[in-house]
Amino acid sequence: MHYLLGLLLALMSLSVFAQVPQQFELVYRFTFNGQYLGKVTDRFQRLSGQQYQLTSVAKPEGNLALLLPTLSLTSKGAFKPQQLVPTSYRQVRSNAPQKAAQASLDWSRKLLTHQYKGKSEQEALPSGTQDALSQLYVFSIMENLPGKFEMPVTNGRQLLTYRYEKHPAESIVTPLGSFETVEYRRIAGPDENAISVWVAPALYHLPLRIRVKEDSGVFEQHLIGMNYRAT
Repeated sequence: MHYLLGLLLALMSLSVFAQVPQQFELVYRFTFNGQYLGKVTDRFQRLSGQQYQLTSVAKPEGNLALLLPTLSLTSKGAFKPQQLVPTSYRQVRSNAPQKAAQASLDWSRKLLTHQYKGKSEQEALPSGTQDALSQLYVFSIMENLPGKFEMPVTNGRQLLTYRYEKHPAESIVTPLGSFETVEYRRIAGPDENAISVWVAPALYHLPLRIRVKEDSGVFEQHLIGMNYRAT
């Protein structure tokens, strides 16, 4: 059954991977330094017109649910051919809603507004800016995967520059089957988090695995479930 599912998705992806889907839901196994924490659920939905909403909820399970907060990310915006155009971003922890980090992207005025801990700051909005969530899904609407690319990224607190470089990668085994992947590795500076995203051409260039290395340790997400509707 896994083979048939993989074959079907591979054939479909040849014609639709660069299109914006109607909706999808991805479920990931979430770990920190190899220890299981819980699940991350990412959902994408096309709204009225050319609008989208993308959410990510990292929810601890078991005893850790009593100790660790739920982290929720929301990106809203518009989509164009091979491009996501976020207009708002919000990141909030369930135990500290008053410390939510938010960004407003005003493309008509080319103005980026950050709001964090009661403070509001504005700066020029560079072309092609993504947010911390949407930047993981720009691969899925690209017609071709480039060798290198960079983009400005807001995390709700500040504007950063993410530079990614493509690397060959191994097959990744998931409950959906085994898939060939391409790794995009962030070219990080001394004080920047190291990020790797493994995308699968046979699964619409969606992330099968995500790894973020911080000073405190390594967070990883591994895809364990998927529901995708192209139209």
